[in-house]
Amino acid sequence: MKNVKLLHLLILLFPVLFYAQYKIEGRVLNKEKEPVKNAELLFKTTPSNNNRKVMTNDGGNFSIELIKGKYILTVKNSEYTSFEKEIIINSDTKLADIELVTVSKLIEEVKLTSSPKMIIHKLDRTVFNVENNALANRGNIFETMKSVPGLVLKNDQISMLGRDAVKVMIDGRMINLSGDDLKNFLKSIPSENIKSVEVISNPSARYEAEGNSGIVNLVLKKTKKNSWNNNTTLTTDVAKTKYILQTVNNNFTYQKNKLSFLLNTGYTYGDTFTKQMSDIFFSDPYFLTTEQKWNYNQFSGRFLIDYDITPKTKIGLQYLGGVYNNYVDDNVNTAVVNKANVPLYFLKGNGHIRDKNNNHSLNLHLEQKLDTLGKKLNIDLDYLSYVTDRNNTILSNQYNPDYSFEGINFFNRGISNQDINNYSLKFDIEHPGKFMNLNYGGKVGFTGTNYLLNNYDLSSDNTLTQSDQFKYDEAIQALYFNATKKFSDKWEGQIGLRTEYTQTKGHSVILDQTDYNKYLKLFPSVFIKNTINENNSLLLNYSRRIQRPSYGQLNPARSYINSQISSMGNPYLKPSYVDNIELSHTYKSLTSKLAFNVNSNAYNVFFKMNDETKEQIVTFDNYFKSYGYSLSETYEFNALSWWKSYVTLFLNYSQSKKSQDINLVLRNGFEFFGALNNSLTLNQSKTLTLDINYWYGSSSNQNLFHYSDANSLDMALSYKTPYKGLNLSIAAYDIFNSSPRTMLSEINGIAQTYKSFANNRFFRFSINYSFGNDKISKGERALGNESERERSR
Repeated sequence: MKNVKLLHLLILLFPVLFYAQYKIEGRVLNKEKEPVKNAELLFKTTPSNNNRKVMTNDGGNFSIELIKGKYILTVKNSEYTSFEKEIIINSDTKLADIELVTVSKLIEEVKLTSSPKMIIHKLDRTVFNVENNALANRGNIFETMKSVPGLVLKNDQISMLGRDAVKVMIDGRMINLSGDDLKNFLKSIPSENIKSVEVISNPSARYEAEGNSGIVNLVLKKTKKNSWNNNTTLTTDVAKTKYILQTVNNNFTYQKNKLSFLLNTGYTYGDTFTKQMSDIFFSDPYFLTTEQKWNYNQFSGRFLIDYDITPKTKIGLQYLGGVYNNYVDDNVNTAVVNKANVPLYFLKGNGHIRDKNNNHSLNLHLEQKLDTLGKKLNIDLDYLSYVTDRNNTILSNQYNPDYSFEGINFFNRGISNQDINNYSLKFDIEHPGKFMNLNYGGKVGFTGTNYLLNNYDLSSDNTLTQSDQFKYDEAIQALYFNATKKFSDKWEGQIGLRTEYTQTKGHSVILDQTDYNKYLKLFPSVFIKNTINENNSLLLNYSRRIQRPSYGQLNPARSYINSQISSMGNPYLKPSYVDNIELSHTYKSLTSKLAFNVNSNAYNVFFKMNDETKEQIVTFDNYFKSYGYSLSETYEFNALSWWKSYVTLFLNYSQSKKSQDINLVLRNGFEFFGALNNSLTLNQSKTLTLDINYWYGSSSNQNLFHYSDANSLDMALSYKTPYKGLNLSIAAYDIFNSSPRTMLSEINGIAQTYKSFANNRFFRFSINYSFGNDKISKGERALGNESERERSR
């Protein structure tokens, strides 16, 4: 009887013993010992009913429970070659680190002809692989970004389709530059330094909520262990056969043991030309033509040093800055006519602008690994100094219809100084867990702006006509959390919430007024992804953002173009709030995206028109609410080894409604944009490539403006010479000078058109030379106190 009971007990326990679950942990790294996130691990058995999958977290770690048995472990990630290994599970096991080899590295080592996938769609971003990609071989980062799907060039600035602007990060660190300063900095970094470009069209709560803009994260190539490299690029741009702009960039990297060092310097000098035309249809219309010759003398640099104090602690220091001295010769000709288009008089103006800019940004970074499972603390301490000095002298003479001199119309010198200082402290914690992965952190930032402007009437013994000082202080405190979870092999999601408390104080001396503002706002974000099968996936995301006015848009100081036209900011300008929602579907190499956004309390440029005095003041105001509906398609063609191509199609409908009772015309309508980028390999040795890129933008309406259609054709020929490290290229941009657009607006019954011919059409010649050493001796030089150091251990 006892034997029968024992047998019965064993029969009951047999399934439990046989199918006991054992915990398996491990980590997936690349050859540089960096974690590989979102790698898929498949544990296969025979029969296949016990197959199990798991994904690595941001720290490259994974954890799974398996029953006893023999498994074939396969590790996959689109950026790396597959890894396979047989393992036997009979207890809780911590596997040795799994190292993956990048696809590009494999190509280099075994001379394969295939190339990695150009575009990779992730939960919260799209990755454009630049490394070893001829399409992105554009000389510098600014030119490379023009080729990235979803990014376009508007008014000589990089922007994102469906967004007002774009913010730029390098290796996850925000670059606190904008406008021409950002453009010039990006031009100083060779495109060969980029590994990939990450396009974040709808930023999550982890990122600052500022701006209806996407984020572009530039992931730079990692320095090889115990190596150094130097890259020098000389670029010459020629426009109108007589305007020559030259740039010299040098990029030096060094890595040995625990130390990594980078020094990037750039110098730009020469001339460019810009022509602007504006017609203002007062009762007596004004037709203005401005021709500007810009002389550049700019030096910029980036210095970065990282040191591994311990295997878990890394500290880094980065400097980013530049000194710019630009001179502008400005010729402004104005024809004033009557309704019958008969000239009444002419204004001929000559101006000279000296624009001096110094910007310096310093970042101190600490990275602390808190455990072996990927928990990590990042601390960033930042300082930004941005100083601009401008001396602008304008002489405008008036002539009668037969060009006889009548007198001085306007003779003014404006001397201004703007000093911006920003301090910030940010911390981020990456906290991977079994149930979900968490990111949380916060930031405090303080900005002080001091602006001085003096206008002098040079026709009246240098009389001071206006003196103004504008001070603006801003403080922002933020906290956020992000939670990411993979529910199954097909479903994953992310939810986040950011809160920002803002306090501002603006004081204008000339207006004798101080404006205070305080507000606490919440910014949620949600991402959901469904991987339907190997070829199909769906992604839905939502986020809320804020657009704060720039310091210049708030500054009430008045700057003159001539006696009738001037510009000034609005100290009462308030932030606007943007809600974005996107639904995208990816089928193999085709990605379709539907998007909708609402911009509440929106502000934009606004023209104060007075027909009696024939005066126009360019300013800003919150005067509308806008809605945007868009559909975009991106297709990657990569079937032929000698031809790579991708197509971008974008259809948008913009709708605006006035929020103030102002006599202006808001315009609604459709916009179409299409781009075709091609890279052709012209010889068998793959040393000669031809890029042919074309884009077209239809006429469109958006808020206050109607835009005419525009297009651009660019061609570039690149050659890798037989001399190791020496590359040459020649390119022609905007060959038909067809990229400028005409803008039309109407306020108070007065219509106005504007068109700017920036320096978009030019030829470029570029020489690039790289050299270095992949094997630095580890015993280069002993320190003078080496024996004392050894004794102290």
